[in-house]
Amino acid sequence: MWHGSATAERSVELAAEYGDPIFSANGFNPLEYYARLVRHYRESWAARGRDPQDALVGAGHGYVYVAERSQDAVEAFRPVYEVQAARLRAANTNLPGTVTFWESYEDFLERGSWLIGSPQQVLDKVARYHEAFGHQVINVAGNKGGLGQQEWEDSLRLFVSDVVPELRRTIPDPPTPEQSADVTERATATAA
Repeated sequence: MWHGSATAERSVELAAEYGDPIFSANGFNPLEYYARLVRHYRESWAARGRDPQDALVGAGHGYVYVAERSQDAVEAFRPVYEVQAARLRAANTNLPGTVTFWESYEDFLERGSWLIGSPQQVLDKVARYHEAFGHQVINVAGNKGGLGQQEWEDSLRLFVSDVVPELRRTIPDPPTPEQSADVTERATATAA
């Protein structure tokens, strides 16, 4: 069971109350908006006597589009942003977390969650989010956003070859319950 943490402190408090993980979708708001909710979750978790290290956080990054040259990625995905921004302006529901008006596409790329750019730019952005959230789970959209099939597949290949190995190195998977029990058993046996 995962609790969404996109808009309300009560959502993350409820997750902490039940000892459940949260998932920050990271839609159209800046990182700090979501980081505040993640911090509140960890504080609520600890206030209930739980070890903050056990608070599991996941983070979404909307779209991902990687190209060798950042300029190519940025320009290829500009129309996708324009469609999404127009949709949000038209919906204008005035609900927190659903409508954010960025100064520009470039502003959104700098401060928003989409992973658009060269492999290094994508790694740098994930690192910024990881520093703010301390998350162990990353989700990227499997949606080509209107790009051509070949262009999308090339991006995914580059993501898998140049980004994923570094993410696995820098953000290792949390231990499974079986691994944790095995480590505890080995530590106990060594201490005895």
